Amino acid sequence: MRLAALVSGGKDSMLALHIAAKEHEIACLVGVIPENPESYMFHTPNLHLLDAIASCLNLPIFKVPTPGREEEEVEDLAKALQILRVDGIVIGGIESEYQRSRFAKVCEKIGIEMIAPLWHQDPRKIMEKVVKDFEVIFVRTAAMGMGEEWLGRKIDEQVLKELKELNRKYGIHLAGEGGEFETLVLDAPLYRKKIVIKSYDIIRDANSSTMIVKDYALEEKS
Repeated sequence: MRLAALVSGGKDSMLALHIAAKEHEIACLVGVIPENPESYMFHTPNLHLLDAIASCLNLPIFKVPTPGREEEEVEDLAKALQILRVDGIVIGGIESEYQRSRFAKVCEKIGIEMIAPLWHQDPRKIMEKVVKDFEVIFVRTAAMGMGEEWLGRKIDEQVLKELKELNRKYGIHLAGEGGEFETLVLDAPLYRKKIVIKSYDIIRDANSSTMIVKDYALEEKS
């Protein structure tokens, strides 16, 4: 099938894309750009890097602006997908029935398939795959035991060990499915180039810290 991949820059959407690409053609990327930073459906940190990610993957990207109001943002996605000539869309959902059910309704409405390679997969195995194949950093933290010092850290074996301990101690989701953290993929097997961060800002509020990339470069991979 020819698929559009819904991407945010985070690990889940990128891993789902990579898995789907083994059996299907990824025709394009779709990035939803909510005005509301607390979108009910979509990842929001560093969406200005979607063009860089598209360049790294050598794929066209179709951006969908939305005010980010509950339910309306799903309709905005449906309207946009209607003009794409694809057979289905790839999503990175793991456990959120709220998100999965709404994506399913969108696909049913416009007559395309929904491909969700990570749905109900073991979070531990997902994170082990991320550690093995991707270069991913934390760009938002909002959980007990995950302070500002986690921002910019690469998800590696040591980090995964610490996440398992935080899961045991505080019950945080290993893959951040409960909103405990969000990520940015700097390098992946299908990337032709990789993203190198040059500078960034940190935005803090009462419940979270967010790393916003200011300057970056795309470097050729050997």
